[in-house]
Amino acid sequence: MPRFRPDVSALSAYAPGRTIEEVAARIRIRPDDIVKLASNESPDGPFPGVIEAATRVLGTSNRYPDNDHLELAAALSRTLEVPSGNLWFGNGSVGLLGHIALAVGGPGTSAVYAWPSFVMYRIASRWAMSESVEIPLDDGHAHDLEAMADAIRRDTTLVYVCNPNNPTGTIVSSEQMSAFIDSVDESVLIVIDEAYHEFVTDGSHASAIPHALARPNVVVLRTFSKVFALAAHRIGYGVARPDTITELRKAQAPFTVTQVAQAAAAASLRDRGELERRVEANQRARHQLLGVLAERALPHSKSHANFVYFELRLPGEEAAARFTERGVIVRPMSGGWLRVTIGSEPENRRFVEVLDEVIAGL
Repeated sequence: MPRFRPDVSALSAYAPGRTIEEVAARIRIRPDDIVKLASNESPDGPFPGVIEAATRVLGTSNRYPDNDHLELAAALSRTLEVPSGNLWFGNGSVGLLGHIALAVGGPGTSAVYAWPSFVMYRIASRWAMSESVEIPLDDGHAHDLEAMADAIRRDTTLVYVCNPNNPTGTIVSSEQMSAFIDSVDESVLIVIDEAYHEFVTDGSHASAIPHALARPNVVVLRTFSKVFALAAHRIGYGVARPDTITELRKAQAPFTVTQVAQAAAAASLRDRGELERRVEANQRARHQLLGVLAERALPHSKSHANFVYFELRLPGEEAAARFTERGVIVRPMSGGWLRVTIGSEPENRRFVEVLDEVIAGL
């Protein structure tokens, strides 16, 4: 056997949500009867015009993609009202997380983040040979920013803030975020992961992009995988100062975003009305599901994203298995908690039916 790095071998590889086909084969029911609510995917397909835009560029598949993402950068620049030089693209925001960790990490460094939060912060830190410093969420399942600031050490080079947080869906207000950023020394890079930003409708929340434009040590990450429904294309972006992006790109391989993904993302930005429709639909469904959890007296967090987080007082894997055997795939989390993606209306109704069946069987 080859000699692998012991610290990497000790990791548990990222476990994606189980596929519909896998579950259907195991429990022997039709794939059409399976509801997948484990991966925070959009229940809708791509935006209008996306399939046509993506198809048009297939004829140039013999050429490498545009490594500077010029067309997409111009479109996103108009949408966000930021200069294109402040935009950085990669193969999903997950890909950018890995590049960031490698660019600022290394032996003798540490990275601070909340826990539970996105597991890739832990994995990327290990890739970069950085020590993970995990700070528990507060009693409301939200970031304890004061404790995180206190945990920053002389060897800390990176801090992650997931806003809204995955898996809890809780948010950091714009006032709290500004105070936290002001408290962190400029030698520490602050990554604010806004993968679920578009779903937030709470007035206290605001994007940290203005901070990323003003400060060399702030990067805001976004993705096209969630509300824009392009999860299969693996495309995300960061907003930061141009000099910061120049350094981060040194840890990134070339041609990481396909031309099809770039065309699909650019086309997605053209339909503001469709974006607003999807956000409103998610808000209604989220409100309904949080109400269901409250009516059944199940502990849960106040989610502002496209998923809900709750406890069934069973080990997470066992609780998830009870849903799976009834044809509903949910995400087991630590401590007996589950994360459930908001789906279509029929999918949400099916989830509630199965939830009641599972509760009745406890």
